[in-house]
Amino acid sequence: MYAINHAATALLIKKNAPKLPLFPLLVSVQLVEVFWVFFNYVGWEHFSISGGKVHLDFLPYSHSIFSGIAAAVLSFCVINWGYKNRQLAIAFAIGVVSHVMIDVIFHEKDIQLSPFFAKPVLGLGILDYPILNFIIEFAYGLFCWWYFKGNKALLWTIIIFNVLDLPIMLSHGDALTPFVNYPFLLPSVILFQILITWYFVFRYASSKNEKQQSVSEI
Repeated sequence: MYAINHAATALLIKKNAPKLPLFPLLVSVQLVEVFWVFFNYVGWEHFSISGGKVHLDFLPYSHSIFSGIAAAVLSFCVINWGYKNRQLAIAFAIGVVSHVMIDVIFHEKDIQLSPFFAKPVLGLGILDYPILNFIIEFAYGLFCWWYFKGNKALLWTIIIFNVLDLPIMLSHGDALTPFVNYPFLLPSVILFQILITWYFVFRYASSKNEKQQSVSEI
């Protein structure tokens, strides 16, 4: 799943815990991906390009089931005991786990159960079918917006970023050559997507909440 729709998952969590700040929830649903970016930069994880497609060959430290659960438990402990906020701790942990669970649906078979075991690997491979992938992700993003009862600006944010992701979904062959020549480029693109979606989703989702709060005060 691409950055905008992982970010949209935070809206589902926020809707069910409206008093929690949104930004930590946005961080939670993308924490695993931030780890992936860092691990690719330092060479602990890597991807390859073959058959005209990007393959995430080795990502067990950031995206394995064990790693996701471990990161969620550690996050819970830090927030619950360090910041004395159990509700945020639970919500943050759910956000962390959600990333890996969603990626199992979309990734090809590249998600291990644990960094310590190469097999089995999980993944339904929806990414191999770009149009289907786009339709499902787009529908998911719209559902998150609808469930959150977001404003028009947030809706357009989800629509525009999904449309902007379509050329990346459809890219193959020579279009991927820059990622072969400059391996740091792909994690940099992913990092940029994460940061910009954080900004816009936070901005427009927060403005919706501020308006609701103003109306309730009146």
